[in-house]
Amino acid sequence: MVDALRSARRVLRKGGSVVDLQPAADYTPRLAITFGRDRTELGDISRTPDEEVVAAHRARRQAIAEGAFSPVVSTHGTHRTRYRRLADLRWLLRQNENWTIAPTLWRQLAATWARRPDGAQIEIRQAFSLAVLRKRR
Repeated sequence: MVDALRSARRVLRKGGSVVDLQPAADYTPRLAITFGRDRTELGDISRTPDEEVVAAHRARRQAIAEGAFSPVVSTHGTHRTRYRRLADLRWLLRQNENWTIAPTLWRQLAATWARRPDGAQIEIRQAFSLAVLRKRR
């Protein structure tokens, strides 16, 4: 992620734009069970800071401070991903080694999942940061 802006700078013409989308540097993922429009919030997933994400945010700030890019717009928000099986959630946890689900939350998830209606899904809510940057020179 850190090298992405350097690469974009090399290939963009002056005045060209790049969209920088990355996970928020500091947020807590939320776990829920959804079915149709119903949502049962279960709790927070513990997340330690991800050094690569922190470095990517630092690189964005540095590229702006050095004058390589000027910010056009920046925003942040949340997105939801849904999973049909507990195995899919376990896969997600393996991909995010800095996430931990507390044993009490696992028990609550297992109990809620056992009583779920057909078609229910596991939902994870995460935060993101988005910036549109314009190359200055």
